[in-house]
Amino acid sequence: MPNFCGLDFGTSNSTIGIAVQQLPQLVALEGAKLSIRSAIFCDTENETWMFGQEGVNHYLEGVPGRLMMALKSVLGSSLMADKTVIFNESIPYADVLKRFMHHIKNKAERALGHELTHTVLGRPVYFHDHDKEKDRLAQNTLEKIALELGFQAVTFQYEPIAAALAYESTLKTEKLALIIDMGGGTSDFTVIRLHPNINTIDRSQDVLANNGIHIAGTDFDQRMSLQTVMPLLGMGSLIRGSSCDIEVPSMYYHDLTTWHTLNMLYTATTLSQLRSIQTAAYEKKLISRLLHVLKMRAGHHILNTVETSKQRLSDEEILALDLSFIEEQLFTNIKRTTFNEMIHDQVSEIIAKVQQTVSDSGVAVSDINALFYTGGSTKIPIIREKINALFPQAEVVQGDAFGSVGLGLTIDAIRRYS
Repeated sequence: MPNFCGLDFGTSNSTIGIAVQQLPQLVALEGAKLSIRSAIFCDTENETWMFGQEGVNHYLEGVPGRLMMALKSVLGSSLMADKTVIFNESIPYADVLKRFMHHIKNKAERALGHELTHTVLGRPVYFHDHDKEKDRLAQNTLEKIALELGFQAVTFQYEPIAAALAYESTLKTEKLALIIDMGGGTSDFTVIRLHPNINTIDRSQDVLANNGIHIAGTDFDQRMSLQTVMPLLGMGSLIRGSSCDIEVPSMYYHDLTTWHTLNMLYTATTLSQLRSIQTAAYEKKLISRLLHVLKMRAGHHILNTVETSKQRLSDEEILALDLSFIEEQLFTNIKRTTFNEMIHDQVSEIIAKVQQTVSDSGVAVSDINALFYTGGSTKIPIIREKINALFPQAEVVQGDAFGSVGLGLTIDAIRRYS
C-alpha cells in the first residue's frame, strides 16, 4: 500500500500527488481543483482557520480576521525566526506554514485512505539568491515541518527537475530541454536530457545545469501596485518639511505591497503617524485614502486586485483596475505595454539567468530542441516572447501551470519509495 507523496508547496499555489496503481495522481484540494492557493485566513470571530481560495473569499467578503498569502516567501527571509500574533497568541511563522501543509497532507491521506510517511518535497534552486546559509536554513525549516507532520522520510527535489519529469512522462522521443518554471516567488531553470520510458532515480548525468533567481509573480505584483495603486494613496506626494518639502515616507507603501509586512501597518501607532503626515500634506485627500485603507484592513484586497489584473493582462491589452472597494468610482487604467515597461529590468534579469543556465550546461543554444513552460508567471506574454526568441529552433510546450511540478514530484516519489 503506497505511503508516499510528492508535495509542491508553492508561493502562490500548492499541490500534492499520490500513487494510484503506481501512476501519479494529483489530489483535489479545493472542490475539484487539483491545486490550492497558498493562503490562510484566521477568522477572529469564530477563531477558526480557513485555507486557500475559501479563506481569501471570506476576507474579501469582509469577515473580520487576518489573511496571510504567499506563505512560502517566509522561507529564506528574516521572518523565519519571528513570531506573529493570531487569536491573541504569539506563534512562530513556521507554525503557520506547518498548519497549511498539514491541511494539504490531511486531504491526501483522506484520498489515499491511510497515513503518508514518505515524501518528495519541491524546492526552488535558490530560496535565497546570495546567501547560502539562508538557503540551507530555509530547506532545514521545511524539512523540520515535514518531520513534525509525521513524515518519516523527506527527500528534496528541485522544482524545475520535477517539472522535467512530468514532461518526460509524455515523450516518445529524446529531447534536450530547457525547463522554465516561474511561479509566485522564484524563477527556476534546468537544462536536461529527457528520455521516453525511463525509470531511473539518479538523473545526475542528464541534468546539465540548474539555476534560478528570486524574481517572479509577487515581484511583478508589487511593481504594478507601487506604480499604479500607491500613487492614488499618496505615494510620491509632498508634505511640508522643517526646511523644505519632502515626499511622504515610501516605507508605508512598500509595506502595503508586501503580504507579510502589511499587517504591521494596522496599528494605532501607524495611524497616528499618518494623521500627522496628513496635517502637513499638500494632497490631504490621498493620505485620507491611505488611512481609510488601513482602517479597513484592505491591504490584501489591493494585493488580490492587482494580482488578478496582472493575470488579465496576459489576455487583454488594456483594463480598468477596479478600486471601488476603497472609494466609489475609483479606477485606474493600465495597458499591457505599460506593465511591460514596469517590469522591464526584472525581465532582463530573468533572461540573463536563462542565458547563464544554458551557458553553464555546456551545450549550444541551437542544441536546445524543447522549451517546457510551467508556473503561472510563464503566461506573461513579454516573458515568453523574449525566451522563445532566444531559441527559435525549439519546440514550445506548455505544461500544467500549477500541476506539473507536483506531478513530477510524485513520479520521483514512486521511483524512490515503491
